[in-house]
Amino acid sequence: MKMTFELPADLARQLKVRAAEEGVKLKDLVAEACRRLLSASSKEVKGKPQSLSYPKLKGGRQAKSGEEMTPDRVAEVLWGSGE
Repeated sequence: MKMTFELPADLARQLKVRAAEEGVKLKDLVAEACRRLLSASSKEVKGKPQSLSYPKLKGGRQAKSGEEMTPDRVAEVLWGSGE
């Protein structure tokens, strides 16, 4: 089902970065987050929701200085240096 809604710009940016880091489509990331939220809300203990966990990447190498994937660097990769 197609839905349209507004999100704060900082939240939308964080979601785009997370989707890029995980190599998934933004809509799939949001759908999974909604599923986990709904699942966790039925399992709440004393009003505190369970924390969400994401798979960790394996392998790779330590980033050299200046190569770290900071939110600004991810935005640069995704949208170019002009933004």
